Amino acid sequence: MSHATNPSKYTRRYLPCHPLAQYAITQIDILELRGQDIIKAMGYPLKHTIPACERLRHVLSNKRLGLDGSYVDKYFTADEFLAKLFAVLDLPYEPFAEDIAQIKDEVAQGSKPQPRYRLQADVDFNFDGSSNWLSRWGASFWTHIELPSGFAKLDEAERSTIIKNSIRAHYQEHGANVPYNGVIKGYRLIIEQQDKEVDRIEYNLPKSKSV
Repeated sequence: MSHATNPSKYTRRYLPCHPLAQYAITQIDILELRGQDIIKAMGYPLKHTIPACERLRHVLSNKRLGLDGSYVDKYFTADEFLAKLFAVLDLPYEPFAEDIAQIKDEVAQGSKPQPRYRLQADVDFNFDGSSNWLSRWGASFWTHIELPSGFAKLDEAERSTIIKNSIRAHYQEHGANVPYNGVIKGYRLIIEQQDKEVDRIEYNLPKSKSV
């Protein structure tokens, strides 16, 4: 889901440097929410509207989503601000727990960011004319397979075992019951460094759903 080339009046002040910020900004555009609307819904008092809007702009334009403590106030911690923002935008927060943990780890380590690993099912969905953007977006989340926290710190053999077991478990549970009459064609591991894809590994289907 990409941000518009010419941002609308609702999002022109935001310059996303992280994929999660991009998701939030796209949703703001869809919901046609002004910064003031978001801040009010988050529970900020009226007298704090301007600095709160500035914090919102900072978080959505910061490569670490403000989780580095680069903008704080007495109303929300960095974690609380992000969670509350996602709740107001009606976006699921849980699927991004690993991404957020990765950012926190980078901040804590103060070193070169570790690679980010994303395991996904490669699915052909059969959308019909009644499938709106929300349906398609929800289906895209279905393809993501959660990897354990700290996956990037494991050695290659440990990662390989987890990937194979995760693929087998996913196919065993979902291979015959894909949303929108979809078909799983395979799996892929996407490796990113500083929000840029640096490699991807393709995996075939397990030999049987009963494996």
